[in-house]
Amino acid sequence: MKRRQQIKMFWRRLHGEDNKLKLLMFDVDDEDFVENLNDCLEAFQCNIHPILIPSGSSGSYFVRNLQGRHIGVFKPKDEEPFAENNPKWPKFLQRFLCFCCYGRSCLIPLNGYLSEVAASLVDERFQLYIVPKTRIVKMASPAFFYPRRCCSKSEVFPKIGSYQLFVHGYKPAYDVVPGWEFIGTNDPLTSLERKRFLVLFQKMCILDYVIRNTDRTMDNWLIRYIPDETLDIAAIDHGLAFPVKHPETATVLRPFVYGWPWDEQLRDRLLSLLTPMFVHRLCMEIKKLFMIDTTNNRFLINNQLKVFRGQLWNLRLALLENESPLKMIQRPLLVVTKRYRKYPTSDIWEECFKAKTPDYSGRRYISIIIITLKLNLNSKKKNKPCTGHQQYST
Repeated sequence: MKRRQQIKMFWRRLHGEDNKLKLLMFDVDDEDFVENLNDCLEAFQCNIHPILIPSGSSGSYFVRNLQGRHIGVFKPKDEEPFAENNPKWPKFLQRFLCFCCYGRSCLIPLNGYLSEVAASLVDERFQLYIVPKTRIVKMASPAFFYPRRCCSKSEVFPKIGSYQLFVHGYKPAYDVVPGWEFIGTNDPLTSLERKRFLVLFQKMCILDYVIRNTDRTMDNWLIRYIPDETLDIAAIDHGLAFPVKHPETATVLRPFVYGWPWDEQLRDRLLSLLTPMFVHRLCMEIKKLFMIDTTNNRFLINNQLKVFRGQLWNLRLALLENESPLKMIQRPLLVVTKRYRKYPTSDIWEECFKAKTPDYSGRRYISIIIITLKLNLNSKKKNKPCTGHQQYST
């Protein structure tokens, strides 16, 4: 059995003591990410600031380099769909006029930026590589939406949020897939391209199933296709994943109706990864990531991990029995707790974890109450600049 290793996360300042841009580093190679942020900081110093993305329901920004080219997407925490500083009017009005229809009751409010980063982390650990690298960043720019006070200017301070590398040459799936259908009787994809596309699509299905993504539409996964040259996909927008309980309608409204078998190489690689120690380390990384936000509740984070482990449990069994995604989602919903105290001492799942069917009776409105209370608390808090050097380790 492998010896327990430390999981470290720490804030790294870019350009010495400059507080305009800081990156939360993992114990992985992020030098390409640091280089991207250095380009971003150089653009800031030349007054080339991010621009607000007009689409969507939250404050998201395209980050540019010195040449004005998009290099990243930044989503501040306090500008998420139901946050107090969201610059988009529809969600602002919904927050006050339709507060009874206030998002998904299974998700923790104002945690979309953490969910984005956690999805990227899961993608890397599972070696899927379909999610553009995403990290937590603190960034300050006058282009962001700051609260205004009477007869005074807005104070510009660093905002915490998710920063995702921008992918070039990709188009939304709704622009590409219909074109394939309307070409005619001739299949636009060769047999090799069709096989590659199927494998990439299976990876996205696995990612969505594992993180319990509640928002996958044709506009939040991208395709880069050059005939006879390149075929890739990129999965984006994972802010509505990692629920504290199994969604009540997601399985009904968003089923995987695909009956094809799994790719053998993908299946074998995933089965080799899905060991109790791998699950333990991945859950510890996700837990440390979620605890970056000091307002988060440990009880809710543990519930998120129980659902996450339940999805991994079902995925492993489905792969062992070579079930299609259609049969995989028909498996009973599970929440899985750990039997061990510190770390797994066996490679047998049943000895390390305990699976059970969740019972949500009598808890129908608990999540909605939690959402309301947290939003009220967050609305009373003052925005303060983040300073200091923090380190998280276990």
